This record gives sequence, structure tokens and C-alpha cells, in this order.
Amino acid sequence: MAARTIPWSRGFLAGRGDHALAQGEDTERNPVDQNSDSLYSAASWLIGWVVFLASGFAASVLLGRAWNDCDIGVNASANLGSLVVASMVMAVVSTSVWVLMRRATGRRRLLTPFLLTVATGVLLLWPFMAFWHAPDGYPAPTCPPDNVPPWWPAWLPL
Repeated sequence: MAARTIPWSRGFLAGRGDHALAQGEDTERNPVDQNSDSLYSAASWLIGWVVFLASGFAASVLLGRAWNDCDIGVNASANLGSLVVASMVMAVVSTSVWVLMRRATGRRRLLTPFLLTVATGVLLLWPFMAFWHAPDGYPAPTCPPDNVPPWWPAWLPL
């Protein structure tokens, strides 16, 4: 015996109201199969997590390397608390950018907001490093007097 759906339930479950039945749609099909928004929603959540983890990791690697090269802090374990806070700030900001880009470009698009989020994340690494790289008065014997790591591009001020 085939499971029957209530004729008006399909339209409501798909979020379209009962007007969908007036357009001659089949009421015997599963409403979940017809709702393709769930595929985009799952992909959006997955991409959101990838953006969150990748941006936090990139920020922590960049900042950790700068601190290590300039002898900032006592040791790696002492810097861990600040590094976690800094990378979480970067991860939350770039995930928020992902949400804003996704809403601005439309719900069904995934590549455009992802590329815009990656570009924005790369651009956000500069003010992130400018704020967290080292205090101005911190005595860093291995870095120049301005506490800029030697590998940082000279054309990009910190």
C-alpha cells in the first residue's frame, strides 16, 4: 500500500502554501524529494564550516609564525591563549562575511559568495596582523625596531 499524502500538505511542507495544488502538481510524490533547497542548505552549512576552520587555521599559523620569528611571548604554550582568541575572532568574522555574502548574492548560489568570502578573508588578514602581530613597545631582538617579521612584505605596512 503506497503512502498517501494529504493533498494540501505537500504545498505547505515545501513552503509554498496550498496554491501549488491549483497549478496541477502531483500530490503523490514525496515533498522532501521536491524541495531542492535542502541540498543548498547542507552545502551552505558545509562551506560555512570550511570557511570557519580554514580562516581560523590560516590566522593562527600566520600569527604563530610571526610571534615565533620575533620571539614574542615566553614560549608556544604561553602564547596559546592569545592565539586561540585571535584565531577565533578571525574565524567568526570570516564566517559572518560568508553569511552576508550568501544573503547578498542569493540563496541558490554557492561559488560566488565563497570566492567573495575567500577574497575578503585574505584582505582581512592584513588588519588582523596589524592588530595582533606585536605591541609597538615590545622588545623583539630578532625583528627590526618596528617588530615586523622579516618575511612580511615590505610594501604592506604593519
